[in-house]
Amino acid sequence: MKSEQKIIKELKKSLKQLLPIKGLEVEMAVGLSSNTSDSLDLVARVEYEGLSFRLIIEAVAQNSLPVFKNKIAKLKAASVQHNDVLPVLVAHYLSPQRRSMCQEEGICFIDLSGNVHLKFKSFYVEKVGFPNKFPEERKGRDPFSDKASLILRAIIEDGEHLWGVRELAQATHLNPGYVSRMAKELEHRNYITRVNSKLKLRDPEGILNDWVRNYNLRKNRIFGYFFMAASSADILKRLRDLKIPSNIDYALSVQAGANLVAPYAVFTEVHIYVGNKKALAYFEEQLNLSKAEQGANLVLMLPYYKHSVFYDSRIVQRLRVVSNIQLYLDLHGYPVRGLEQAEHLLDKKLKAKFVRPDA
Repeated sequence: MKSEQKIIKELKKSLKQLLPIKGLEVEMAVGLSSNTSDSLDLVARVEYEGLSFRLIIEAVAQNSLPVFKNKIAKLKAASVQHNDVLPVLVAHYLSPQRRSMCQEEGICFIDLSGNVHLKFKSFYVEKVGFPNKFPEERKGRDPFSDKASLILRAIIEDGEHLWGVRELAQATHLNPGYVSRMAKELEHRNYITRVNSKLKLRDPEGILNDWVRNYNLRKNRIFGYFFMAASSADILKRLRDLKIPSNIDYALSVQAGANLVAPYAVFTEVHIYVGNKKALAYFEEQLNLSKAEQGANLVLMLPYYKHSVFYDSRIVQRLRVVSNIQLYLDLHGYPVRGLEQAEHLLDKKLKAKFVRPDA
């Protein structure tokens, strides 16, 4: 990729500034007798105080977790063939989380913002804590935008299915041309692969990891209310008693929704997505709600994801609940035991839908 070639080019220019070590000599673009050497981004020889070894380098330009994990796997596969090589991942910037992932996998790193971890026998360099000098520019199409997320929702929900573009367009009610363009972006991010021109899911947990970093529950328009009820269970009972008409779009989410699907955490607030202001007014009137600046026990939300929030919602215990994917997104950013409930939901419900990346 051109962006990764650019990183390698910048690395060559700035290596002396990144590694200002007296007596260190680095020769770029040396050979490596390996079946994988031709596909590596760069191989360099290092000489330092009588120690000689080679760096095998892969550049990563995207923030996609599946791409990142694929680069690590490639470096590990290349490094096992030699005992004098040091696998190194290079990027414009690596977050503390990504740097930790590298070290857990035995991969060293250099980022062009100044963070470095290199260790080979007696040679050791550790410099961390430098901020990102290359703020990420939004490029390409955003797979986590409202309409585009319908594609991810469909392929994750049926992880073993091989999707044709037109079939996927029909399932999501999207234009086939749009689905085709988004499929190229998903493939570029390593979220999907192609099998006989069909689309196949890869690394769904990696996708969800990227997704929650791009999602914020606060983007919804949130209205807090106080409802006269002894408990959250009483609120749910009252909602069931309403016999909500079919022309009112709604679905429970966050802890109340998760409690109906995979109960785990105690909760005191009931969150409900409503499709429009008409639905908002319906619940306000039927439940005689009073707006609350603090101490709300019922929260109505006009969705940021207007097209996709109700996708794959279902009736559970006589109440409509958003999909498990939407529950996971909402819970992950909810401060009161949301992360615990999200991980429980992942283990109990979502993982059953996943297929192994290379299965």
